[in-house]
Amino acid sequence: MQIQQSPVNSQLAVETYPQAINESGRSLKVTMADKATLALNQFTAHGLNDLKNASLMDRVDTKYLIPIAKLESLLIHLLPHYSALEINGKRLFMYQNTYFDMPDLDFYHAHHQGRLNRYKVRHRNYVDSDKGFLEVKFKNNKGRTLKTRIVSDSACVKGMSQQTFLNETLSNKFTQLEASQWGSYHRIALANERCGERLTLDLDLMFCSVDGSQKIELPKFFIAELKQFKHDLTSPFALEMARLGIRASKFSKYCMGCALITPSLKKNGFKPLLRLIRKFN
Repeated sequence: MQIQQSPVNSQLAVETYPQAINESGRSLKVTMADKATLALNQFTAHGLNDLKNASLMDRVDTKYLIPIAKLESLLIHLLPHYSALEINGKRLFMYQNTYFDMPDLDFYHAHHQGRLNRYKVRHRNYVDSDKGFLEVKFKNNKGRTLKTRIVSDSACVKGMSQQTFLNETLSNKFTQLEASQWGSYHRIALANERCGERLTLDLDLMFCSVDGSQKIELPKFFIAELKQFKHDLTSPFALEMARLGIRASKFSKYCMGCALITPSLKKNGFKPLLRLIRKFN
Protein backbone atom coordinates (compact mmCIF):
# COMPACT_ATOMS: atom_id res chain seq x y z
CA MET A 1 0.00 0.00 0.00
CA GLN A 2 1.32 3.39 -0.93
CA ILE A 3 0.93 5.90 1.84
CA GLN A 4 1.64 9.57 2.13
CA GLN A 5 2.74 11.23 5.30
CA SER A 6 0.70 14.30 6.12
CA PRO A 7 2.70 17.53 5.96
CA VAL A 8 1.26 18.45 9.36
CA ASN A 9 3.70 18.02 12.25
CA SER A 10 3.34 14.41 13.42
CA GLN A 11 3.79 15.38 17.05
CA LEU A 12 0.28 15.62 18.46
CA ALA A 13 -0.30 18.91 20.19
CA VAL A 14 -4.08 19.10 20.17
CA GLU A 15 -4.47 19.12 23.94
CA THR A 16 -1.72 21.70 24.39
CA TYR A 17 -2.94 23.95 21.57
CA PRO A 18 -6.02 25.60 23.09
CA GLN A 19 -6.07 28.65 20.85
CA ALA A 20 -4.77 30.08 17.60
CA ILE A 21 -3.45 33.53 16.82
CA ASN A 22 -4.92 35.66 14.04
CA GLU A 23 -3.05 38.26 11.98
CA SER A 24 -3.65 40.99 14.51
CA GLY A 25 -2.06 38.91 17.26
CA ARG A 26 -5.33 38.21 19.05
CA SER A 27 -6.12 34.70 20.18
CA LEU A 28 -8.88 32.76 18.47
CA LYS A 29 -10.79 29.95 20.14
CA VAL A 30 -10.14 26.57 18.50
CA THR A 31 -13.42 24.70 18.09
CA MET A 32 -13.98 21.00 18.62
CA ALA A 33 -14.15 20.53 14.85
CA ASP A 34 -10.79 22.29 14.49
CA LYS A 35 -9.25 19.97 17.08
CA ALA A 36 -10.67 16.89 15.38
CA THR A 37 -9.26 18.12 12.06
CA LEU A 38 -5.84 18.63 13.63
CA ALA A 39 -5.94 15.07 14.94
CA LEU A 40 -7.13 13.66 11.60
CA ASN A 41 -4.30 15.41 9.77
CA GLN A 42 -1.75 13.43 11.77
CA PHE A 43 -2.69 10.13 10.10
CA THR A 44 -0.73 8.70 7.20
CA ALA A 45 -2.84 8.75 4.05
CA HIS A 46 -4.05 6.10 1.63
CA GLY A 47 -5.81 6.51 -1.71
CA LEU A 48 -8.85 4.79 -3.19
CA ASN A 49 -6.77 2.17 -4.98
CA ASP A 50 -4.33 1.41 -2.17
CA LEU A 51 -6.45 -1.02 -0.15
CA LYS A 52 -6.21 -4.74 -0.87
CA ASN A 53 -6.99 -6.59 2.36
CA ALA A 54 -9.53 -3.97 3.49
CA SER A 55 -11.72 -3.61 0.37
CA LEU A 56 -14.47 -5.75 2.00
CA MET A 57 -17.53 -5.85 -0.26
CA ASP A 58 -18.42 -9.08 1.60
CA ARG A 59 -18.12 -8.40 5.30
CA VAL A 60 -19.55 -8.19 8.79
CA ASP A 61 -20.38 -4.75 10.17
CA THR A 62 -20.34 -3.59 13.77
CA LYS A 63 -21.70 -0.13 14.61
CA TYR A 64 -21.30 2.15 17.60
CA LEU A 65 -22.98 5.42 18.58
CA ILE A 66 -20.45 7.79 20.15
CA PRO A 67 -20.86 11.32 21.58
CA ILE A 68 -19.32 13.89 19.24
CA ALA A 69 -17.26 15.26 22.13
CA LYS A 70 -15.19 12.05 22.02
CA LEU A 71 -14.20 12.36 18.36
CA GLU A 72 -10.90 14.16 18.88
CA SER A 73 -9.61 11.86 21.63
CA LEU A 74 -10.76 8.77 19.71
CA LEU A 75 -8.77 9.85 16.64
CA ILE A 76 -5.69 10.36 18.80
CA HIS A 77 -5.97 6.83 20.21
CA LEU A 78 -6.47 5.33 16.75
CA LEU A 79 -3.56 7.21 15.17
CA PRO A 80 -0.92 4.42 15.54
CA HIS A 81 -3.19 1.79 13.99
CA TYR A 82 -4.96 3.29 10.97
CA SER A 83 -4.39 5.34 7.84
CA ALA A 84 -6.91 7.88 6.54
CA LEU A 85 -8.44 8.06 3.08
CA GLU A 86 -7.31 11.21 1.31
CA ILE A 87 -8.67 12.47 -2.02
CA ASN A 88 -7.41 15.71 -3.56
CA GLY A 89 -6.03 16.79 -0.20
CA LYS A 90 -9.32 16.16 1.67
CA ARG A 91 -9.93 13.73 4.51
CA LEU A 92 -13.48 14.67 5.47
CA PHE A 93 -16.03 13.85 2.78
CA MET A 94 -19.66 14.77 2.15
CA TYR A 95 -22.03 11.93 1.22
CA GLN A 96 -25.60 12.29 -0.01
CA ASN A 97 -27.92 9.27 -0.01
CA THR A 98 -31.29 8.75 -1.68
CA TYR A 99 -33.02 5.62 -0.38
CA PHE A 100 -35.58 3.61 -2.32
CA ASP A 101 -38.31 1.36 -0.98
CA MET A 102 -41.62 -0.14 -1.97
CA PRO A 103 -44.76 2.01 -1.53
CA ASP A 104 -45.50 0.22 1.77
CA LEU A 105 -41.86 0.51 2.95
CA ASP A 106 -41.18 -3.24 2.77
CA PHE A 107 -37.45 -2.78 3.42
CA TYR A 108 -38.08 -0.72 6.54
CA HIS A 109 -40.58 -3.20 7.97
CA ALA A 110 -38.34 -6.19 7.21
CA HIS A 111 -35.57 -4.56 9.24
CA HIS A 112 -37.95 -3.52 12.04
CA GLN A 113 -39.21 -7.09 12.31
CA GLY A 114 -35.66 -8.42 12.49
CA ARG A 115 -35.84 -10.44 9.30
CA LEU A 116 -32.64 -11.67 7.74
CA ASN A 117 -32.09 -12.03 4.00
CA ARG A 118 -33.21 -8.41 3.67
CA TYR A 119 -32.32 -5.67 1.23
CA LYS A 120 -31.54 -1.97 1.19
CA VAL A 121 -31.43 0.07 -2.04
CA ARG A 122 -29.85 3.50 -2.25
CA HIS A 123 -28.14 5.93 -4.56
CA ARG A 124 -25.01 7.41 -3.05
CA ASN A 125 -23.48 10.64 -4.30
CA TYR A 126 -19.85 11.23 -3.35
CA VAL A 127 -20.07 15.01 -3.40
CA ASP A 128 -16.35 15.79 -3.25
CA SER A 129 -15.43 13.55 -6.18
CA ASP A 130 -18.74 14.09 -8.05
CA LYS A 131 -19.35 10.35 -8.47
CA GLY A 132 -22.57 8.42 -7.97
CA PHE A 133 -23.48 4.76 -7.54
CA LEU A 134 -26.72 2.82 -7.30
CA GLU A 135 -26.16 0.27 -4.55
CA VAL A 136 -27.91 -2.81 -3.18
CA LYS A 137 -26.97 -4.07 0.27
CA PHE A 138 -28.07 -7.58 1.21
CA LYS A 139 -27.97 -8.80 4.82
CA ASN A 140 -28.03 -12.60 4.68
CA ASN A 141 -29.09 -15.13 7.31
CA LYS A 142 -25.50 -15.52 8.47
CA GLY A 143 -25.28 -11.85 9.42
CA ARG A 144 -23.01 -10.93 6.53
CA THR A 145 -23.45 -7.79 4.45
CA LEU A 146 -22.99 -8.16 0.69
CA LYS A 147 -22.84 -4.94 -1.35
CA THR A 148 -23.11 -4.61 -5.12
CA ARG A 149 -23.28 -1.41 -7.11
CA ILE A 150 -23.14 0.21 -10.54
CA VAL A 151 -22.12 3.68 -11.64
CA SER A 152 -25.16 5.93 -11.79
CA ASP A 153 -24.89 9.69 -12.15
CA SER A 154 -28.45 10.40 -11.01
CA ALA A 155 -30.62 9.11 -8.17
CA CYS A 156 -32.81 7.09 -10.51
CA VAL A 157 -34.07 3.50 -10.62
CA LYS A 158 -36.03 3.72 -13.89
CA GLY A 159 -33.21 3.81 -16.45
CA MET A 160 -32.37 0.75 -18.51
CA SER A 161 -29.04 0.04 -16.81
CA GLN A 162 -30.54 0.64 -13.35
CA GLN A 163 -33.51 -1.63 -14.07
CA THR A 164 -31.26 -4.41 -15.38
CA PHE A 165 -29.01 -4.16 -12.32
CA LEU A 166 -31.94 -4.16 -9.86
CA ASN A 167 -33.76 -7.04 -11.55
CA GLU A 168 -30.63 -9.17 -11.43
CA THR A 169 -29.65 -8.20 -7.88
CA LEU A 170 -33.16 -8.38 -6.40
CA SER A 171 -34.15 -11.51 -8.39
CA ASN A 172 -36.97 -9.62 -10.12
CA LYS A 173 -38.59 -8.79 -6.79
CA PHE A 174 -39.47 -5.30 -5.51
CA THR A 175 -40.26 -3.91 -8.94
CA GLN A 176 -42.14 -0.82 -7.71
CA LEU A 177 -39.28 0.98 -6.01
CA GLU A 178 -39.62 4.71 -5.38
CA ALA A 179 -37.60 7.31 -3.52
CA SER A 180 -38.54 7.18 0.17
CA GLN A 181 -35.96 9.35 1.94
CA TRP A 182 -32.80 11.33 1.40
CA GLY A 183 -30.05 12.43 3.71
CA SER A 184 -26.45 13.48 4.09
CA TYR A 185 -23.48 13.26 6.44
CA HIS A 186 -19.73 13.79 6.59
CA ARG A 187 -17.46 10.74 6.65
CA ILE A 188 -13.95 9.99 7.86
CA ALA A 189 -12.67 6.75 6.33
CA LEU A 190 -9.87 4.88 8.11
CA ALA A 191 -8.25 1.55 7.27
CA ASN A 192 -5.89 -1.01 8.78
CA GLU A 193 -4.41 -3.15 6.02
CA ARG A 194 -2.60 -5.47 8.44
CA CYS A 195 -5.87 -6.39 10.18
CA GLY A 196 -7.82 -6.22 6.91
CA GLU A 197 -10.45 -3.86 8.27
CA ARG A 198 -12.03 -0.50 7.52
CA LEU A 199 -13.51 1.97 9.95
CA THR A 200 -15.86 4.79 8.98
CA LEU A 201 -16.90 7.67 11.22
CA ASP A 202 -20.10 9.41 10.08
CA LEU A 203 -21.03 12.75 11.60
CA ASP A 204 -23.46 15.63 11.01
CA LEU A 205 -26.26 13.22 10.11
CA MET A 206 -29.31 14.72 8.41
CA PHE A 207 -32.48 12.94 7.25
CA CYS A 208 -35.22 14.49 5.12
CA SER A 209 -38.52 13.33 3.66
CA VAL A 210 -38.73 13.24 -0.12
CA ASP A 211 -41.17 16.17 -0.20
CA GLY A 212 -38.97 18.19 2.17
CA SER A 213 -41.67 18.57 4.80
CA GLN A 214 -39.78 16.71 7.54
CA LYS A 215 -36.11 17.19 8.36
CA ILE A 216 -34.02 15.88 11.27
CA GLU A 217 -30.42 16.85 12.11
CA LEU A 218 -28.33 14.86 14.59
CA PRO A 219 -25.14 16.80 15.40
CA LYS A 220 -24.40 15.53 18.91
CA PHE A 221 -23.16 12.02 18.09
CA PHE A 222 -21.46 10.13 15.30
CA ILE A 223 -21.69 6.57 14.01
CA ALA A 224 -18.57 4.43 13.91
CA GLU A 225 -18.83 1.36 11.69
CA LEU A 226 -16.17 -1.34 11.84
CA LYS A 227 -16.08 -3.43 8.67
CA GLN A 228 -14.27 -6.78 8.89
CA PHE A 229 -14.18 -10.06 7.00
CA LYS A 230 -15.10 -11.75 10.28
CA HIS A 231 -15.66 -10.48 13.80
CA ASP A 232 -12.35 -9.88 15.55
CA LEU A 233 -12.45 -8.42 19.05
CA THR A 234 -8.67 -7.88 18.99
CA SER A 235 -9.18 -5.08 16.45
CA PRO A 236 -7.55 -1.87 17.73
CA PHE A 237 -10.87 -0.07 17.42
CA ALA A 238 -12.85 -2.84 19.15
CA LEU A 239 -10.34 -2.77 22.01
CA GLU A 240 -10.73 1.00 22.29
CA MET A 241 -14.53 0.67 22.45
CA ALA A 242 -14.15 -1.92 25.23
CA ARG A 243 -11.82 0.42 27.11
CA LEU A 244 -14.36 3.24 26.86
CA GLY A 245 -17.26 0.97 27.81
CA ILE A 246 -19.15 1.70 24.57
CA ARG A 247 -21.25 -1.20 23.33
CA ALA A 248 -22.18 -1.99 19.74
CA SER A 249 -25.59 -0.82 18.48
CA LYS A 250 -27.71 -2.10 15.61
CA PHE A 251 -28.09 1.22 13.80
CA SER A 252 -29.49 1.58 10.30
CA LYS A 253 -29.35 5.10 8.89
CA TYR A 254 -32.28 4.38 6.63
CA CYS A 255 -34.50 2.90 9.34
CA MET A 256 -33.63 5.56 11.91
CA GLY A 257 -34.32 8.25 9.35
CA CYS A 258 -37.71 6.71 8.56
CA ALA A 259 -38.59 6.38 12.25
CA LEU A 260 -37.61 9.97 13.01
CA ILE A 261 -39.26 11.75 10.08
CA THR A 262 -42.42 9.60 9.85
CA PRO A 263 -44.27 9.69 13.21
CA SER A 264 -47.00 7.28 12.04
CA LEU A 265 -44.57 4.39 11.37
CA LYS A 266 -44.47 1.41 13.70
CA LYS A 267 -41.18 1.67 15.59
CA ASN A 268 -41.52 -0.32 18.83
CA GLY A 269 -38.48 -2.40 17.96
CA PHE A 270 -36.36 0.73 17.66
CA LYS A 271 -37.47 2.46 20.88
CA PRO A 272 -34.26 1.77 22.89
CA LEU A 273 -32.17 3.20 20.07
CA LEU A 274 -34.46 6.19 19.63
CA ARG A 275 -34.20 6.92 23.37
CA LEU A 276 -30.40 6.85 23.07
CA ILE A 277 -30.54 9.26 20.13
CA ARG A 278 -32.75 11.65 22.09
CA LYS A 279 -30.37 11.42 25.04
CA PHE A 280 -27.45 12.44 22.82
CA ASN A 281 -29.35 15.33 21.21
